[in-house]
Amino acid sequence: MSELLGLGVADGESRWIGVRRHQAALAISGVGLAGEWLTQAHGEAFELMIGIVLLSCAVPTKDGLTVGERLLIATTFTVRSRWTSIRVGQSGEATTIRARGDATVRGYELQHRGRLDLSGRDRLNAHALAEFADALSTADGTRHFSLHVRSSPSGVTTLLAAPLDVSPPSSWLVNSTSISESSRNGGDPSASWLLERWAHVRDDREVVRVLRIRDFSSVPDGHALLERMQFASPKLDVALHVDVVGGVRAHRLAARAVHRVGSDDVTSLAAGFRRTAQSSHTLERLRQRESLVVEGTALLRIAVFIVIRASSLQQLRRDVKAVTRTSVESGLRCEPGYGRQALWYCAQLPGGPGW
Repeated sequence: MSELLGLGVADGESRWIGVRRHQAALAISGVGLAGEWLTQAHGEAFELMIGIVLLSCAVPTKDGLTVGERLLIATTFTVRSRWTSIRVGQSGEATTIRARGDATVRGYELQHRGRLDLSGRDRLNAHALAEFADALSTADGTRHFSLHVRSSPSGVTTLLAAPLDVSPPSSWLVNSTSISESSRNGGDPSASWLLERWAHVRDDREVVRVLRIRDFSSVPDGHALLERMQFASPKLDVALHVDVVGGVRAHRLAARAVHRVGSDDVTSLAAGFRRTAQSSHTLERLRQRESLVVEGTALLRIAVFIVIRASSLQQLRRDVKAVTRTSVESGLRCEPGYGRQALWYCAQLPGGPGW
């Protein structure tokens, strides 16, 4: 994350004249059908009903999703299998993970050196990872790597899962065994099975809940983003997945984002809406980002998952409440992931086989 840009609302939260694009499409379609029914002398009742349904699907709920998105999630949860298999194979330093997709990576472990916050090596490690991402952005296609911080009563382990054809930053040593153990969670070395429920998944040893950080924009400047959250539960993992967009495509996406927001501002002004400070700041951030991408800085797609493990469902619920409360106090916004627990569990695995 560039210090020049700071933190802001993710591109996935982009809006058109105050609403998300699919909300606008649903609302326009619903109003069109309802209006056609009103203007016709003998309009069909089903047109009015479909219009009302479309308008209802555009209504947002408290967790940021619309009613239509929640209905889609519930439908897909109902029709798919409750069981998910996770298979992990080891061939030399290469680890292959199969879970709703395939990913082959090499695992590395960070060599901690005393108190990082006092020695200053945390900042050095962060800059090394930023340079690592910049180097990957020179490739033609999108490259993927992930960081995993596993907390347990015995200590904390920091792992890196990277493509086989790249070299890691300094201070990272090859440790594919830890990546394999992290993927299978200490279960059967050949395969493990997950049973999905609406709000958690269960394996043969414990229950697991996966949350996703949706928004970092409210975190005060100068504060560590996830530091407090990591102390909210004794058995908590943080998975940071990074898609490094290739140079040519990164330039195109950055330029398109500036054009989109600028065009929306022009449309809003033409419709009589006043340009807000937030929209002006967003446009300025996108222009800065475009300049940085042209200069060679990597354009990243980032997903942060919080994995909470417990021996019982009651303990899991208590830990989830503690983590959620801590996230709110830290200025973070978590998505609960109802109906998507198996999908998110596979997505947070090293290498992102569920992406």
